[in-house]
Amino acid sequence: MFMISLVKQARNLQKDGMREPTQERGRKRVEAILAAAAQIVARSGVHAVTTTDVAKTAQVPVGSVYQFFEGAPDILQTLQWRMGAEIVAECRAAVDAMPDGEDWRDVNRRSFNTYWDGLLARPVYIALQREATVTQSLSQSMSTGESDIGELLRYCLAKGGVTLPPAREDAIIETVLGALSALTDLALLLDDVAARDLRRREMEHMTELYLADALEG
Repeated sequence: MFMISLVKQARNLQKDGMREPTQERGRKRVEAILAAAAQIVARSGVHAVTTTDVAKTAQVPVGSVYQFFEGAPDILQTLQWRMGAEIVAECRAAVDAMPDGEDWRDVNRRSFNTYWDGLLARPVYIALQREATVTQSLSQSMSTGESDIGELLRYCLAKGGVTLPPAREDAIIETVLGALSALTDLALLLDDVAARDLRRREMEHMTELYLADALEG
C-alpha cells in the first residue's frame, strides 16, 4: 500500500549521505559497517552507536568508517533508509504477485499488511523510527508524493484499476502519506503490542474510507 515511513527519499539520501564505494572491497566494508551498527542498536540501543564501536564490531579501521560516512548519524540514516527500501521492495513484490483485476482495497490491504509484517520483522528499524519520531520535526519526517512510498501508493491504486482525480491527485497522496506517517510513528512508540495492532487496523480502515470518498469525488 502506501507505506508509512520516516525514511527520506532514496535519491536525496544517496546524494547527501553515504559516499558510494566504487570497488568491491569498499562495498564489503560498507556492508560490514552497516551490519555492525545494526548489531549495536539491537544490543544497546541507538544512542550506543559510535564510529569507534562500529569500527571495532565491523573489524575495520576507524578511518574506513569515515571514508564512507560523516559519522554515526550518517551511518544510522543510511541503515534506516536501507531497511525502509527493503520493506518498500517487499510491498511491491507482494502487489506484483496479485492477479490483475483485484479490487483496489485488496491491493491496498496486501501492501499495508506486507509493510507492517516487514516493519515488525525489523526491530532495529523500529528503534531507528522511534528515535526519529522524538528527535525530528514533522516536516523532516514526512513522506511526500514524490518519495518511493508515494510511488508505491500510486502503483497500488493503478494495480487496483483506479485513478485519482487529476486536479486532486497530489493533495490526496500527500494527505494519505502524512496521516499514515504520523499515526504509524505514534503507534511505534507504544510498547503494548495489542494497542499497536489496534492502531494499525484503524489506520487501514481510515485510509480506505478516505480514498473511497476521494475516488467518488
